[in-house]
Parts: sequence; C-alpha cells; structure tokens
Amino acid sequence: MHVSKQVRLVYLAVAGAALLLAADVAMSAYALHNLAGLHTTLMSEQELRQVHTDMLNNLLITGVGAVVLGVLVVIVRRPSSKVRIAVWLIAPLIALALLCFLVGGPEWAVAPTGEEPELLRQEYEQAVPEWYTTLHGTAGLLAVALLIFVAVFLTRADLREYYMDDIAGAGRYHSWVDRAGPGTPRDPS
Repeated sequence: MHVSKQVRLVYLAVAGAALLLAADVAMSAYALHNLAGLHTTLMSEQELRQVHTDMLNNLLITGVGAVVLGVLVVIVRRPSSKVRIAVWLIAPLIALALLCFLVGGPEWAVAPTGEEPELLRQEYEQAVPEWYTTLHGTAGLLAVALLIFVAVFLTRADLREYYMDDIAGAGRYHSWVDRAGPGTPRDPS
C-alpha cells in the first residue's frame, strides 16, 4: 500500500472518530434536555443529580475530544514528526477517557435491580433512555477502536519515514515504498 493511501487512511480514521464524537455530543445534549424536563415521583434527587452529572461529563469530554480531533484532522496529513507524536499522545488519551465514561456512564447510576416498583423502573428508563445507552455506547466504542487503530498504524516504518521532518531541506520526503514503484522488487535494506 502506497504511503499516500496510508496517510489517507489515517486521515479518514481520525475524521471518523471526530464525527462519532460530534454525534455523541448531540446525543448527550438531547438526553440532557430530556432529563431537564423529567418529572419523577419515586426517583431520588441524588440519582437525578448523578445521571445529570454523568451526562454532562460525557458531553464535555466528547465535546473537547471532537474539537481536538477536528484540529488533528486538519494537520494529520502534514509530514512532520510533531504531528505523529501529537496523534500518538492524543488518540490513546481520548480513547482512555471515552472508555472510562462508557464504563461509568449514567446508565449505571440508575441500573434497575429487579426489586424496585414498576413506576421507579419506568422513571429510570426515562432518565436514561435505551436509545441513548445503545447509540452512545456504539459511537464511543467505534471512536475508541478508530483512535487505537490510528495510534498503532502510525508505527509502520513507511509512515515513520513520511512523518520525518524535512531536516536537510531536500524537499518533500518520499518513502522507499513510493520510490520503488509498482512491479519493482522492494528491498528495504
């Protein structure tokens, strides 16, 4: 695979993760809006505050993550070692934060035990709708997978060469994969 296609794949993966996070921001904002209008009778104020806090934290983390990944989308095609290092640092950090919020999300604050009254179970379902749990979890896991893929994929030797700084001023660096061309035996030694 030519380096240009590999860079395009990295670009698309980062852009995809940014779009998934932006969708998660919209879902969290809508769920928060619905939560604000929720009137409960059996659900405690502490449970409502916990759900609100968890959703708000998720909104903030995914919002910041979407903006940061948006910046990475703009610069990820530049052949610079600084860009590669930034992606290596940022992608796993955002992935870890997303995993933490998936594991400790708002659905766990109101997880039914099966022994509560039916009305309380319905209030739990209204506080954290099933569509939110499903879509938020799917978007978060896909974004995590894309970010981990990008961080690992950038360790490839030809991408390492692409992201090297142009130190000697000899112009844009071309990988040995691109220099060899199609049909040419490739000997990296």
